[in-house]
Amino acid sequence: MTGPRRGYVLIHGAHHDSRIWARVIPLLDLPALSVDLPGRSDPSHLHGLTVEDCAEEVLSQIRAAAFEQAIVVGHSLGGTVAYSLAAHAPERVIALVGVAAVFPPPGQSALSMWPPGFRWLPRMLLSLRPGGVSAPITMGARQAIRRLANDLDEDDTRWLLNLLGPETSGLTASPVASAELDPATLRRYVLCRQDTALKPSRQRRQAQMIGAEIIEIDTGHDPMISSPTTLAKVLTSTCRQDKLGGAGRE
Repeated sequence: MTGPRRGYVLIHGAHHDSRIWARVIPLLDLPALSVDLPGRSDPSHLHGLTVEDCAEEVLSQIRAAAFEQAIVVGHSLGGTVAYSLAAHAPERVIALVGVAAVFPPPGQSALSMWPPGFRWLPRMLLSLRPGGVSAPITMGARQAIRRLANDLDEDDTRWLLNLLGPETSGLTASPVASAELDPATLRRYVLCRQDTALKPSRQRRQAQMIGAEIIEIDTGHDPMISSPTTLAKVLTSTCRQDKLGGAGRE
């Protein structure tokens, strides 16, 4: 008798798209679904999106892929979507893995994690932009190189810059699911020691937020580009039978 159909669900971070996982997927031990969050093909659809909207879209893609059990991997702000997905569909999500991921407390947004005396600042900056809070956010090349490409060579930096696009402010400003994670959901966090976008000390706090085991790797913010083999080894070790054999749900 064969077991339930398992697979990886790979959720990209802000400004990225599904292509970011291209080097990792061939190295994995199970089928992988690399999703595009809404608005990748048409930035006009980014207006007003929320984390919950994105989680619903990913869940629909999991159903279409017929994955009965998913190892959900959230990168950067994609962690907000991954958390909401795991909280809402514990019968499907048997493991949650963050890669330099953002995990706000249940029912809160990434913005709520700013120090109390400064939480007004990003909200004010968002509201003052043309189009207001709901307008898409862009990332300039200089900022992208500084925050995302510090461990990439010239060719990989060029490839990454061509991939980046506008992003919904909802990944930052809207709350994750208010529900807690199922206690049976395995949790891991890949901490990137060279990350300049989300400093290691902040990553450690994100991991603690969901009670995740921390695995440190010596990369920048996008290890799926700079060290796909290293990242793939962490992901495949998450899916070993001795780790997830008892985590399936009927």
